[in-house]
Amino acid sequence: MRTDADRLRAVLVNLIANAREAVRAAGRLPDDSVVTVGTRRASTVVMIEIVDTGTGMEPAVASQVFEPYFTTRRTGTGLGLAIARNIIEGLGGTIALTSTPGHGTSVSITLPQGDTHP
Repeated sequence: MRTDADRLRAVLVNLIANAREAVRAAGRLPDDSVVTVGTRRASTVVMIEIVDTGTGMEPAVASQVFEPYFTTRRTGTGLGLAIARNIIEGLGGTIALTSTPGHGTSVSITLPQGDTHP
């Protein structure tokens, strides 16, 4: 896969930092606090998934997380996930989030295997 590594790295750093914060906020025991990053290839795409065992989100919250300025935190601008979506779409991919309150969140990125570098 060819892509803009710096832009993809920025997205992954943001997503992993969000996952880490969610795990901390859940107050789980160390053995139950997990952030997992995985990749796999399908026919014409590469998929990246970041999964955490954090606090999770209610469906009403999860449906808004990619909107600019939406945040559930006291600090921050609410731009991180909106920018992440913009970057991933600019690379020809998609980003999606699923979450279960009290159990965690999964963010999936799908990118084409071809040359996505603008």
